[in-house]
Amino acid sequence: MADLQSAKARVRAMHADLDAAGPDGAEAALAAHMAPGALWRGMHPFDELHGAAEVAAEFWAPLKTAMGPMQRRPDIFFAGLNQIDGFQTVWVVEMGHMMGLWDAPWIGLAPSRKIAFLRYCEFHRIEDDRIAESAHYIDILRLLAEDGRSPIAAPTGLDTMSPAPRTHDGLLYGNYPEAEGRTTVELIAAMVADLRAEGISSPDDHLERFWTADMGWVGPGGIGTSAFYKGYNRGHTHPFEEFLEFERFTEHVARLGEGHYGGFFGYPSITLRSKGYLGLPASDIPADMRIIDLYRREGDKLAENWIFIDFPHFFKMQGVDLLSH
Repeated sequence: MADLQSAKARVRAMHADLDAAGPDGAEAALAAHMAPGALWRGMHPFDELHGAAEVAAEFWAPLKTAMGPMQRRPDIFFAGLNQIDGFQTVWVVEMGHMMGLWDAPWIGLAPSRKIAFLRYCEFHRIEDDRIAESAHYIDILRLLAEDGRSPIAAPTGLDTMSPAPRTHDGLLYGNYPEAEGRTTVELIAAMVADLRAEGISSPDDHLERFWTADMGWVGPGGIGTSAFYKGYNRGHTHPFEEFLEFERFTEHVARLGEGHYGGFFGYPSITLRSKGYLGLPASDIPADMRIIDLYRREGDKLAENWIFIDFPHFFKMQGVDLLSH
């Protein structure tokens, strides 16, 4: 328990320093908390970076220049031991929005000159009281949709700002019983195993075993948000199953839980072929989906799910540049 609390404190201290820093101060803010050469996994166009200097130069300084000063607005925060490596490593997770004024170009995208809510989710592995490894996913397509510039003409769900947990209890800053987190991560793992046994489909009996009837499903930009079995099938699973062909799964990098919250990330999680998914051109090229899933558990079922998918990378592998808008 003490390891989880000190790990949370390290991540929160990094966030405080980073949020207070301008573009020129991002490197020092990161270096105070990251291990030298720490691995940082991002979405396209950032991909893998190493160490505070590279992460600051490639990601944070340009973002802060375009949208700073930025306000961090977290909705979910928890820590736990990684089930994937036998509960050996400690990870901290945060999800929410970074709010700023998008007044300058960023990664080749013209500014909206309006308020921007950049949806994000971070996983951080803590070793020797330093951040040794991170995954940082951002929802660029959702950001573009805010300004009416989504490259996905017809999202299958409602492409809207990501809602916080229905129970508004997602910031787990205190201590929580270890057994509750294990229950959560074991339920997530069982659901994933059952889903993998079906390829990429979610039949009715799967939903009834693992999900509450009033489930909420918050998808990435390009898919959007759905609710309840009917909406989930209509807004996500049916288009996913109809327009994607399964190739293979890859084991997650980290999967953990604390209290009633848990989640995982893969880099990638799954490889698929597109048969015209999301209205984009079909392709025979196997392409990787880098995915984050976070969950809220109610009793013995999952009640809410927040997902990030690196669609810019997935379609880039097929020769389609979604960030040219």
